[in-house]
Amino acid sequence: MARSPAQAQSARSCGQPRQCTEGEVTINDLRSIEVRLARKGLQASGQLQHDGAHCSEHSYGKVLEFFHRQPCADLYRAQFQGRDRKGDVVLIAVSWVRMADQGGAVAYRQLVDTYGTGNVTELSREGGRYRTVRYTARKYASGRRNNVVVNAQAEPVVRGWGGLALTTIVNEAVR
Repeated sequence: MARSPAQAQSARSCGQPRQCTEGEVTINDLRSIEVRLARKGLQASGQLQHDGAHCSEHSYGKVLEFFHRQPCADLYRAQFQGRDRKGDVVLIAVSWVRMADQGGAVAYRQLVDTYGTGNVTELSREGGRYRTVRYTARKYASGRRNNVVVNAQAEPVVRGWGGLALTTIVNEAVR
């Protein structure tokens, strides 16, 4: 079930005074990415969705097979629509996958970082205005923090986006 960013924050109860547990993603994470992208000249707005431990229901390719063998502990996905100063649109898909242990996180990251193995399904592909936009994984970045693997992909909606600009965008999204 898709939630608005505000609903995601209240559902997770990650505000003060309680700290979020490892792997929880909040509206603050979404806003942080938007701010970092704005510093790079991209006006971005995003949505956040918490999918629980249902990684196999929201993945494809060898990544789907991996999650059948080794289920994730938690999944968050975000979708950003960014516009540059000329009005050109780029989509940025981000996922945070928490595995049960660091070994699982290392194995998942190694697989998802291998071109052509699949990924977590991007939110835009499940519906909405940009469901026909296909991610090529040519502009991709990932990171790992303990048991959590974050990855981001960027795909232009219209031509005119340069490789360096998209590389900067995905790197800012996983930072």
